[in-house]
Amino acid sequence: MAKPPANTGVALTFMSTGTVQIRQLMKNQPMTNRNVTMRRLRAMTDPHWSSDLPIGVFLITHPNGPILFDTGESPCCNDPGFHPFYSPIKLFSRTRVAKEDGIVSQLRAQGVEPKDLQAIVLSHLHGDHAGGLEDLAKAAPEVPVYVSAAHWKVFGNSPVSATIAGCNPQRWPPDFAPRLLGNADGAVGPWEKSTKLTADGRVLVVDTPGHVPGHVSLIVRGDNEDGTQTTYFLPGDATYGLDLLDLEEPDGINDDPVTALKSLLLIKEFARQGDVVVLPSHDADTPRLLRDRVVYKPKDP
Repeated sequence: MAKPPANTGVALTFMSTGTVQIRQLMKNQPMTNRNVTMRRLRAMTDPHWSSDLPIGVFLITHPNGPILFDTGESPCCNDPGFHPFYSPIKLFSRTRVAKEDGIVSQLRAQGVEPKDLQAIVLSHLHGDHAGGLEDLAKAAPEVPVYVSAAHWKVFGNSPVSATIAGCNPQRWPPDFAPRLLGNADGAVGPWEKSTKLTADGRVLVVDTPGHVPGHVSLIVRGDNEDGTQTTYFLPGDATYGLDLLDLEEPDGINDDPVTALKSLLLIKEFARQGDVVVLPSHDADTPRLLRDRVVYKPKDP
């Protein structure tokens, strides 16, 4: 993987903490069927599996210190007893993570010590996005971790419900108490509210719920070598790929497909308002999209 650019501006590096296969109908289903139970049943019983998908995280270089968006999966995720017996995770995913794929090792390979991060932002708390928290907390206990207030309200105080929903709170740091994002800042694009993660407004958090309650995405205004800027949109799991975004088909296992669709439409509207490079966390094409700064041009389904 390419190392972060050696400058004091804002830049992105994509890293993959292993790969995952998921049942095909987990990735997307058309909105002709909005029944949550049926969508989930189809997803969890689909005999077809996806190709290997990256378990992507993003390192954001910033003058005030690097920022990490999501932490990826734990290298211990396939160890016996890592997941509670009632976790459904093995029903719909097949994960491959080597020891060197862990986020602490990946950061150090990029020349970044975890303690030097200025912040960790989680799109949501599913295991493949928050699985590195345990190791990061040991390596950098003082680095603040951010999740949305809406997300924490649903999953933070109910470990059983969180586990059934695909999280692994048993592996969160002891006494885990993330800082809560509250949408205290102004509008950006089609979103009426946002959160400035950095004082200069170069890294912004916006709400993209649906995949789970309180899911968030990042907008990053990056610097280019020629003095221009590129706007990046990091959707987390709001969509698994640009083709699915064009189809306006949310994932098949969420509990609110209507809200998930609204988030997809907001992302597409944001891309219509200006040049945006959209970088899904689980899209095998994301490294190329980032390298070539490929602008997403929304298409109607």
